[in-house]
Amino acid sequence: MYKKTLLVNQNGDEFIGWSDNEFNPTTGELIFNTAMTGFVEILSDPSYINQIITFTSSHVGNYGMSQDDYESNEPKIEAAIGNSFTYDPSSWRSEKSVTSWLKEYEIPFSGGFDVRSITKHLRDCGSSMFAIGQEIDKDSLVNLVMNARDIIGDNSALTAGSLNLGDDTVGKVGILDLGAKQSIVNVLNKLNFQTVAISPKESAENILSMNLKGILISNGPGDPRSLEGVIDTVQKLIGNIPIFGICLGHQILSLACGLNVKKLEFGHHGSNHPVEIKGIKKALITAQNHGFAVDDFEADLVHEKFGRIESYASNLNDGSNEGISIWESMAYSVQFHPESGPGTSDGLQIFDPFVKLMESNYAKK
Repeated sequence: MYKKTLLVNQNGDEFIGWSDNEFNPTTGELIFNTAMTGFVEILSDPSYINQIITFTSSHVGNYGMSQDDYESNEPKIEAAIGNSFTYDPSSWRSEKSVTSWLKEYEIPFSGGFDVRSITKHLRDCGSSMFAIGQEIDKDSLVNLVMNARDIIGDNSALTAGSLNLGDDTVGKVGILDLGAKQSIVNVLNKLNFQTVAISPKESAENILSMNLKGILISNGPGDPRSLEGVIDTVQKLIGNIPIFGICLGHQILSLACGLNVKKLEFGHHGSNHPVEIKGIKKALITAQNHGFAVDDFEADLVHEKFGRIESYASNLNDGSNEGISIWESMAYSVQFHPESGPGTSDGLQIFDPFVKLMESNYAKK
């Protein structure tokens, strides 16, 4: 029996869907994701904590799900909406349907939405907090939104990754875990590095005493400007150990260097965003998931302690910053997800400088 699903923001803007999945009302920042595959990776990505995902793809979950695709140990989203969800997937890899997986963790989901209208609304008005519910009146949902915890400034996802860490081979890489994805660990393991999860509350002094070859600052949700303790720690690490930042980690590294970060109107969420890398005469098609970006800064910026800071990557859709380098201090970062989980393998080459920095720094010792 299908029930009417209401999606409402504090202004009273509403969208209607239908679902046979019973759930309690919840709130979250409404965003849209344009990926046509990779649903399991997206749903289990800790970066989506406190968010309601609108899938623009016409069918969600038609190939089911496999634990091999998990980015963490469970779904991390507040809710998922789309045009239709598949209950009977078809794939030799499928262990269960995405719908049964979401039901198992009591995650609200609903089909029947006009996702085109929702996407146009978000592009015109920007991302904002919404409430979703069944058999509940509109005014009650509006009240829920008005009293909801805003994702901006929320740091509840710290150490939310629940990572499976690999064995030692050529050395250890510390992952400063702000909500890290399993795919990042997998890439480092394939490069023969052991990975060590580091709490964001760990001091710089303790981190530097761990006999690590490098530090990777992970992805994660929320406003990076609220993570003052992490920014201070990274500031103390710069120049003392090779550093590579991804997504939220890119923003943290930038803030630690004195750069500014801004909120994007509706963010970048999908697996087909074109990025230009300085020195590479072709665009990389990248996976992205962020609501903030590093603000523009002067081309010849030189930090008094860390050296020259360069913007070496840009988004070809809106021109926003996609990467900085501080080579004199053995640090760089990218806004997109080079580990590509999900997405193309174009970005994997971005790990190469990190490996070279670690090798050259180790050779100096």
